[in-house]
Amino acid sequence: MDLKSIIFVGLGSFFGGSLRYVLATVMDRNSSGVFPWSILLINSLGSFLIGVAAVVFSQAVLGRDSVWPLFVSVGMLGGFTTFSTFSLQTLRLAQDGHLAMAFFNALGNVSLCLLLVYLGLKLANCFVD
Repeated sequence: MDLKSIIFVGLGSFFGGSLRYVLATVMDRNSSGVFPWSILLINSLGSFLIGVAAVVFSQAVLGRDSVWPLFVSVGMLGGFTTFSTFSLQTLRLAQDGHLAMAFFNALGNVSLCLLLVYLGLKLANCFVD
């Protein structure tokens, strides 16, 4: 770990977190109801993109030893995805008596994100092989 790596992770987190904030704000303003659709979409998109990034960086397209995997995967996508927010929202749904929504939110985020990581890996492998 060096200062350059820490700076790249921090910059990536700034961009990813900012993008998450903008997308969630826009989506939440245009949706109705209590279900946190914006967080489900952001977690799903982030999962797909981290699958793509894993293949791109493992194939040394941008260099395994560079700081770009840290910037994109750890920083940007780590800042973009919102698993801690998802966890808090799921708990709040359950505490507010919306047990079915809490269950669907947990099941949807976990299953959809796992599927999209898999699809991201498969798609990216089609272009790298």
